[in-house]
Amino acid sequence: MTQLFLQLAQSVTGNVITIVALELAAAIIGYVIAWYYARSVYTPVIKGLEDEKASLNNQIIKLTGEVESLTKQVSDLDGKIKKLTEDLASKAEEIKKLEAEAGPVGKYVISKAKSGEKYFNLKATNGQVILTSVMFPSEDDCTNGILATRGSCIDDNMFERKLSSNNKHFFNLKSPEGSIVGKSEIYESQVKMEKGIASVKRNGISTIVVEE
Repeated sequence: MTQLFLQLAQSVTGNVITIVALELAAAIIGYVIAWYYARSVYTPVIKGLEDEKASLNNQIIKLTGEVESLTKQVSDLDGKIKKLTEDLASKAEEIKKLEAEAGPVGKYVISKAKSGEKYFNLKATNGQVILTSVMFPSEDDCTNGILATRGSCIDDNMFERKLSSNNKHFFNLKSPEGSIVGKSEIYESQVKMEKGIASVKRNGISTIVVEE
């Protein structure tokens, strides 16, 4: 009887061990299957996210370079603006000084052409026309031309000395941008032309503007 119970106990223990072993094997197989499934499904997703991350990092690097370039351009422009402001202040001081030294000066006379365009004559204190402007489409443009003349007349480099087709002397006055704002009369000699330029330098700083 005792032997029968021992055999039965051994049989039950063996079955339990077998069942546990089978469950462990099933768990291992399930884990392996799940791992392969997860790898097949999520690995491409992870790779795609990593590629997007790398692409975004490249874009950030590129944008950072562009920002640095734009910052440098802004810095350069600030430097140019500062220099132009200083030049403008210097010109204003020169004009102010010349006005104080020159004494009585001429005037700008704005007139209307038959075409409806505006132009001005710079007249010396004796009433002589020493510079005639180009035609302007509006009075505002004409006024801007006068301002350009006031700024350019103190700089000898703005005077373009020329010879006409019959070898007579005359000069053009250019704006800081390089366009012609006014022309002189025709002179018989270079000496007279230089006197005309000197007169424009002296009278061109005038702030007197009238209309006819």
